[in-house]
Amino acid sequence: MRTIFKIKFLVLLISALVISSCELDLQDNYEFESTAVFEDPYEELTAYEFIQLFTTPVTDDDNYDPEHFNYMEAAIRKAGMVDVFNQTADDQRTYLLLNNNAFVGNGDVISIITGSAATRETVLNGNGDPVLDPDGNEVTVLLTPDEVMERVDTPEKLEKLKTLLNYHITADYVDQVPTLAITQTWYTFQTLIPGQDGVIAYKRDDDWDIQINGNGSPMPATARTGGWTENVRNHNYVFSNGLGHIIADPVRNQPY
Repeated sequence: MRTIFKIKFLVLLISALVISSCELDLQDNYEFESTAVFEDPYEELTAYEFIQLFTTPVTDDDNYDPEHFNYMEAAIRKAGMVDVFNQTADDQRTYLLLNNNAFVGNGDVISIITGSAATRETVLNGNGDPVLDPDGNEVTVLLTPDEVMERVDTPEKLEKLKTLLNYHITADYVDQVPTLAITQTWYTFQTLIPGQDGVIAYKRDDDWDIQINGNGSPMPATARTGGWTENVRNHNYVFSNGLGHIIADPVRNQPY
């Protein structure tokens, strides 16, 4: 009898809970609002205007931020190519943006164009002798990017600078999808340098990272060996006149 009583009690208890739950007010729907940003913050800017955003001045005791574009901005002006990076007639170009790191060091842009990687200058006294610090070391000052570009002082150097900058502009809109549709596959494009010497190769890996002129690409050995292959550092900056990828070393097809 006690067992039957317990069963009846449980049935009544469950029935009461069901009835009472039906009288509860429905919970309001919650609308999730994402804080993620899906806009392109630089889409109203040209590639040149974007570069200008990241050319912060420095004091003599500091180095230029390696991720900024102080040297590239000065190089574009020296080459007389502001209009090329500022044009809006063609919004399907891809700009490989060379950060400050791509300009300094042996084998980088400053050395390629001027024959010297120097970005500092020795301070001379009135007699033309080096000024020494208390430890007997020569005192040097950091050159501005414009002062560095003053070493581009012959027609040959100027033409080399223009060629280098033009090779870093692809005449196609190269994003990962749909342009580089198949992973681990090399795609070739034409830069602003005409002919075979202006061809450049891109591929993306399974993580969507882009490599340029790497081993296995159809590029000549001059583009693949000696440290000339490059991985894109930051991808997909949308501009009003195309797309930008940031790299920390220059690339090439043929020697500049």
